[in-house]
Amino acid sequence: MLDHGLDQAAGLRRMMAPPPLNVMAFPLSGTGPQRWIARVAHSLRALGRRPLVVDAARGAVSASFGLNLRHDLIDMLQGRRDFDEVAQATSDGVHVLRADLGIEAFVGSGASASQLFAGFARLSHGFDDLLLAMPASEIACLAGPATCVPVVSIFPVADGMVKAYRLVKELAEDFGYRRFACVVRQSADAAHSQTDHARFAAACNRFLGVDIELAGCIEGDGTARTLACVAQGLVDATAKPLTLH
Repeated sequence: MLDHGLDQAAGLRRMMAPPPLNVMAFPLSGTGPQRWIARVAHSLRALGRRPLVVDAARGAVSASFGLNLRHDLIDMLQGRRDFDEVAQATSDGVHVLRADLGIEAFVGSGASASQLFAGFARLSHGFDDLLLAMPASEIACLAGPATCVPVVSIFPVADGMVKAYRLVKELAEDFGYRRFACVVRQSADAAHSQTDHARFAAACNRFLGVDIELAGCIEGDGTARTLACVAQGLVDATAKPLTLH
């Protein structure tokens, strides 16, 4: 028997542990397809990254990939199926996992979210990014304000700005989030996007005391180049260390 602390194999396992996943949390305020999240995931893959999309939004994100997932994370957690039986991969290598039941059971168990994320990181697929799509009211169960920068999107119209503001307000006042990454969608051009973001960020900072960082803009339907810039912007924005006010 090796003395406590002298187990060299355990030390090597710690040294060789996979790097933590970069978590991108997409709090959703409604139902229906979320095609822009799917397009971001495809763009991350085009950058050479390996994204895992966890859909805890009643299949809204899975449907945007054209996938019909028959199994849920809970089947994996309970040992009935392995990851490759539960998740599906798109033709370009984006893996998508339904997780409504699994996340509900995991949170109910009282286990730390870091355990679940570490489990995903240890998979042989070598994932870089975890895209977590959940209702806004539930996102803090796994990706709290101490570890996560939620991603919100805004449309450059009055109603779009109001909906995004309500979402940020809910997350800030109910759960304590203080930093957000923002994607401006269907903008006329980059200059208009920067103006729209500046107005939105100023209002959120003044009335809610939060910071809204522009991760990128999707002009019109979005070109491959534009989406690649958004994907890289989200990687940069969500990977920054957090400083809570």
